Amino acid sequence: MKPIHEMIVLVEPDCLSCVRALETANVLRQRGVVANLIVINRIDDPDSCRKFGVVIFPAVYINGRLAFYGEFSVEDAQRFAQDSVHN
Repeated sequence: MKPIHEMIVLVEPDCLSCVRALETANVLRQRGVVANLIVINRIDDPDSCRKFGVVIFPAVYINGRLAFYGEFSVEDAQRFAQDSVHN
């Protein structure tokens, strides 16, 4: 399993899907699959959200590529990272 060098999770307050996405991201980090986890909150850092062009939350970038809008599973993230290596 190739590790995920960087995962960026863009979230907004009062968003249950955002909470679940962060839970999954933290599981991946705890398992050592994600080396660098960055969380960007729309309220705290709206400029970064605009930079990414994100208007749907949560949004998840893996190794610089948009991976998901909404909730995702540990397996989804691992599959995306593995598929990205081959593309």
